This record gives sequence, C-alpha cells and structure tokens, in this order.
Amino acid sequence: MSFKLFEVEFDGSKDSFEEGKLKMDLVCQKMGERFIKDWIKYGVDKGKVDIKNINHLYKWIKILEESDLNNLKEEIE
Repeated sequence: MSFKLFEVEFDGSKDSFEEGKLKMDLVCQKMGERFIKDWIKYGVDKGKVDIKNINHLYKWIKILEESDLNNLKEEIE
C-alpha cells in the first residue's frame, strides 16, 4: 500500500521500518510547521496578533504551548 502525507510518500511494500520512521519524523516536522503557521494566521485573522509585534507572536505561541487542546476554544475566547 502506498500513500502520501504532507507530500511524503510511504510505500509499505518497499519501505523498511527505519525508512518509515524517518519519513514519519519528516511528516511530523512539516505538520508542526504548518500548524504553527496556521495558528499565527488564525490569531492575525481574529485581530489578536499584530504580525509585526514580536511580543504578540511570543504570547500567541505561548498560549498554544500551554493549552489543553481539549479546551482550546474556551482558552482563546
């Protein structure tokens, strides 16, 4: 079986366990970068972050770090 995640192609019939692990590490890295970019865009769109203010960015990312994702919506309102 072959599939793609974040433009990384996995092939269960060819990839060794180690290759699969390295590919999954790459997917997690890409997913994390995308998630942070989307998180910042969300803050800008909601008027909570001034993209030119490093303190705003720091505080916004700190909220993400300290958040319980089960209660995320409640924490940012």
